[in-house]
Amino acid sequence: MVYFRHLDHVSGVIGKRGMNKLRSSNWLFAALVGSVAILLLAGLALLGAYLYFSRQAAAPTAWVNPISAVDAPAVAPDLAVLTLAGEADDRVIQAALDANETETAYATLAYSTLLSDSQRSGHWLLLAQYYQSLDAARAGVCLQAALDQSALAPTLGDFARADISMQVARGYAALDQAAIARLALSQAEHIARYSVTLLPAQRRAILNRLIEAYQASDDAKTAQTLRSNLDTYSGGPGVSLAAAQQLLPTLRGGVVLPPAVTAALAGRQAAAASLAARWLAAGSGDRQALADALTQALAAEDAARTEFYAGASALALPERLALLHDQVAWLTIKQRAASGAYGVVLAPDWANQTDAISTALTDAYTELINGYGQQLDTLDALAALTARVELLRQGVLWARLGILPEHVETALREQLGEASRQLWTRQGDAGLIITAQDVRSQRFYLLVGSDAAQK
Repeated sequence: MVYFRHLDHVSGVIGKRGMNKLRSSNWLFAALVGSVAILLLAGLALLGAYLYFSRQAAAPTAWVNPISAVDAPAVAPDLAVLTLAGEADDRVIQAALDANETETAYATLAYSTLLSDSQRSGHWLLLAQYYQSLDAARAGVCLQAALDQSALAPTLGDFARADISMQVARGYAALDQAAIARLALSQAEHIARYSVTLLPAQRRAILNRLIEAYQASDDAKTAQTLRSNLDTYSGGPGVSLAAAQQLLPTLRGGVVLPPAVTAALAGRQAAAASLAARWLAAGSGDRQALADALTQALAAEDAARTEFYAGASALALPERLALLHDQVAWLTIKQRAASGAYGVVLAPDWANQTDAISTALTDAYTELINGYGQQLDTLDALAALTARVELLRQGVLWARLGILPEHVETALREQLGEASRQLWTRQGDAGLIITAQDVRSQRFYLLVGSDAAQK
């Protein structure tokens, strides 16, 4: 009541002149509020435009080496060294993601030599989703690797290749990379229409998903074309083949590690397990002691393995191939440790040998490819051609994953294109071939069929 009486008193003494001033003040206040609203809307529009274009610029415009993209200081040592303790890479990646240690998951995936093609593809796609809203550049690297897997990974089935392609397209679309998204969708369409191993129901399932994807990307014309030809395209080519058996594993033998190496390996696993279990609760001094213990174990294992590898040159070629796979895995461990990509300094002497380790790793992979090449002579003509495509696919993929240098990729790419086309011809001009296409200075490997293959 006192409040309202006070207002009545004030209105009585203001008078007519005071009321005019009040109306003028109200008008100025309204104008000020309106101006602020306009400025706020303009600011939001500018912010949206900035985020759009900065996001677009952040996505890679050229091929990025997945290994070189690892941010070593952000890797969690207690999780990263679990692979040195004998845990499977797949489990470590999942544990890292569960703990929100995305960089640890990324590093484990980038350096893994033991994941299957399906596991590797799935993890690249999963990491792309994790990075989508946090780091567009890293999301682009993951999508680039997943798209490479879809075309090059030797052991994937065609249905999986198409599925990966569509997930990659969705990821690139979210990064405002419409041209690359369209390439991935085009690959999925070619797989659905021209694969010689898919069943009609599988073709139809892929094509229906593609229709939805094209519709969502405002490409109603392509969506309608697929819808109108759904029955025809679902039938596929006139040739139907069973999924090819992987031939490379049949060309290598086995090798037994000597007691000195197995003992050193067990010592390394124990030291790594101790570091993983005690790291979080340890102080700086104790952490250094844990790292030193693992360093000593790695050095002991390196000495044992070096002696073993040096004495294995007399092995028959199949056994030599098995040994090279083991050697590649060990050199990759050394490369990761030398780069600090376990999140802690291990074997500091190796940090001064990074070039030598990388050269040794390249030499081992090159010898592996050449060794398999020699083994192709033991197969009949068609099997040898199929295995050659499988081998070259794997070699180019190793280069795209950052393991082999770019000049090796160039040489292998030309051989892969030729071998892929020869196999396509042997199948009666049916199936898919592997091509390389450039979009905005970025190279992509894609599967194409029919008229595109003829060109």
